[in-house]
Amino acid sequence: MADMPDAKTGLFHRKSTDDYVVLWQGREICRYATMEAFVEAHADGLESLEANQAELLASYYK
Repeated sequence: MADMPDAKTGLFHRKSTDDYVVLWQGREICRYATMEAFVEAHADGLESLEANQAELLASYYK
């Protein structure tokens, strides 16, 4: 895969299916019906990461 310079990475709108596809080095990672669904999923993920980071930092200082 690393040798494929044309492999796409990013978020793309598919007009044929009217949904949004996340590609990583040419591989489909996930698909969302709407942009709102994409943003909500990633906002939830960021909240979870922040909570885990806070717990990790707190454990260092106990």
